[in-house]
Amino acid sequence: MNENERPATPESVWKSIGGKEESRMDMALTPDQLCAMARARERESLWSRRILLTMLIGLSGGFAYNVLSSSQLWVRLTQGWMFAWACLLVWRFRRGPRRMSATEDCASFLRREFEGKRKGMLEIQRYMLLLVPPILASWWAGLPFMRLRALRVDPSSPLYQFASGPWLFVVIGLLLALIWLAFGLAARKARGELDELRRRTQR
Repeated sequence: MNENERPATPESVWKSIGGKEESRMDMALTPDQLCAMARARERESLWSRRILLTMLIGLSGGFAYNVLSSSQLWVRLTQGWMFAWACLLVWRFRRGPRRMSATEDCASFLRREFEGKRKGMLEIQRYMLLLVPPILASWWAGLPFMRLRALRVDPSSPLYQFASGPWLFVVIGLLLALIWLAFGLAARKARGELDELRRRTQR
């Protein structure tokens, strides 16, 4: 009879139960740890929202300038679309960051924070699909080529050759795909953090 086939004794059962309890206690989070995590998440949410809004406002200003400074209809239409897209995101994130209320415990706030982060990442990921029509319209109309010609860029320059070919839009498409995947991974990470929190706060 090998070791795996030996009958269970009261001592072995007790040791097995004790080992499982110790492992569960190691995974459990204390109230102090939960509150420290909640305060860290509150600060992270505040600064990430400020950075995102600053970037979106800057993009809105750039798109608005292109709309007003260009006399070409296609440029105005595509840049106007991009301006509306940036304004939509600014309106979506106009509210302040999630904060912990005085009557809310730290675990509940963390669950709400992780779930809100997951939904926000997925929502931005969906909004990025709205960038496909103006990018395709720009490629079809040759807007970069027209823009460089209006700025009197030398046609023999590498920049002119790059913008007048398909590679500019290939690079833009790959960049958008990477950003789209990054938001998806961030949403998946938030989901994993939420599941881990639920496991470690079970009574």
